[in-house]
Amino acid sequence: MHAELDYSLPEDPVGYRRLVEEWFVDSARNLGGDALDPFMQGLDLSGRGVVLRKPGLAYGEPGELWGSLWTTSMTRGKRTLRGRVWSPKEWVSFQRNLEDRPLDVTLKLARLGKDGYPESPWLTITAERDVEAPDWVRLTADRSAEEFFAPERSSEVQRQWTKFLHRQLSEAGRTCLFGCLTDDVDTTTQRTALEASLGLFQDETVTELDTTLRGYSWITVCSPGVADRLGGAGALRASEAFAIVIELADGGLVLQATDDMRTYTPDRIARVFQQLRPVLPPGEPVGGLSDMTPRLVFEER
Repeated sequence: MHAELDYSLPEDPVGYRRLVEEWFVDSARNLGGDALDPFMQGLDLSGRGVVLRKPGLAYGEPGELWGSLWTTSMTRGKRTLRGRVWSPKEWVSFQRNLEDRPLDVTLKLARLGKDGYPESPWLTITAERDVEAPDWVRLTADRSAEEFFAPERSSEVQRQWTKFLHRQLSEAGRTCLFGCLTDDVDTTTQRTALEASLGLFQDETVTELDTTLRGYSWITVCSPGVADRLGGAGALRASEAFAIVIELADGGLVLQATDDMRTYTPDRIARVFQQLRPVLPPGEPVGGLSDMTPRLVFEER
């Protein structure tokens, strides 16, 4: 599962730290469940950072919670990646360094498998700036989807994720330019399914988010400019393409296609596409990628 909110880069370093920190803490505490919450688990991996520097070493005992923090900085045109294992001390240092607004920061959480290496369940939380479009920041949270589609857990887990997204939108204190909750993101490049199928990259789309969407999903968050182009909340409710339409304080919209993601089937996908078609990037998605991107309509916009 993939949750994402895109914002213009806060000018104030303290404001940037607050935005990213709240996303990371909220994600870790509410999207991973008790099994992956490093705060509740009191995770402290001090002294075990050598495993990040020496391939071939087991991370720990099977079943243990594992966490690592990663920072990519850009200095004189050169990328520098730094990894460290989770500990309370490293978490404080990680938070403090956010004020430098690095290129990207990532928290990876997972349970260790029988071979001592991370496997499911896992959660990855990221704040990323594209080097070609550094004035925007993408906040993402990705989790293994076993609970999301387990019949006995799915409804509860879906509520956790939707509440998380709504809470972040209300508490961020700034305009969200694009957002989504989906299961079809391009995991290699973190492009939306539509971007990947059109051959577009984020630096080509984020600069247009006041008038154009990067894609469409089970839940799609529209900027105020996109909402205006679509006729506003009233017009979208009247279209009956969405089960839930929420108007944000700044005029943006949260569009949820169906009450349950399991009923976001091809007929509902087609209805969403038809309503959002005027604000999607032009072009025809590549049908050959349909097995990777099952939630798209393969027609020219």
